[in-house]
Amino acid sequence: MPQLKPGTMWPAPATVDLTEAQLKALAATDLTFDQVEATYGEDIAIRVGIARDPDTRELTAEDFARMRPATEVAPHLVAAYRRGRGKQKAPTKQHIGIRLDADIVAHFRAGGRGWQTRLNDTLRQAVFGPSAAGERK
Repeated sequence: MPQLKPGTMWPAPATVDLTEAQLKALAATDLTFDQVEATYGEDIAIRVGIARDPDTRELTAEDFARMRPATEVAPHLVAAYRRGRGKQKAPTKQHIGIRLDADIVAHFRAGGRGWQTRLNDTLRQAVFGPSAAGERK
């Protein structure tokens, strides 16, 4: 068996270039995507799928030339999509990275939503004592 590079297909699919008339004739058959792909390759199978769907077409160079970035066409939608939670009005928490044992994290996550708050409360109790539980600073 020959050594293949990662991503190499074996055996290599047939590469066939069909005319538009041949493509339309192939689209009119009852062959499935997999059957077309096995015989003609993935590119042809995709083109046949496009030809079979009356609501789609292959984009032309002119179509691509007319395309504009979403930031130009609908900047309000892009801004709404990119908008995150925002900064805290009164920053009381610090964002840190910490490594914890997997069983500790699993214990708190098993409680569902709010597990990070419960973990914070447990740490607060351990550091400041039982009377500090639930206090928010």
